[in-house]
Amino acid sequence: MTSAEAKFLDWAFLILGVILVFGGWRAIQKRRTKAEGREYEGKAAARLGWLWLILGLLLFLAALFDIAILKSFGKLFLESAS
Repeated sequence: MTSAEAKFLDWAFLILGVILVFGGWRAIQKRRTKAEGREYEGKAAARLGWLWLILGLLLFLAALFDIAILKSFGKLFLESAS
């Protein structure tokens, strides 16, 4: 992996982590969210919000502290949609 690719992944992890943390926090507070075309309310929305919050924090920490195992997890997370 080149230096440019590593920097890109770090920025991608930071941005995606912040977005997931914000979305998770919002879902927990409102107890309502929409994902994959379904609407979640109450406890289901809170559980999904906590999942997003934890995933976002893991991605954020991977980029911020350069933790190799979390970066591997982040790459797996980014590739899972394709």
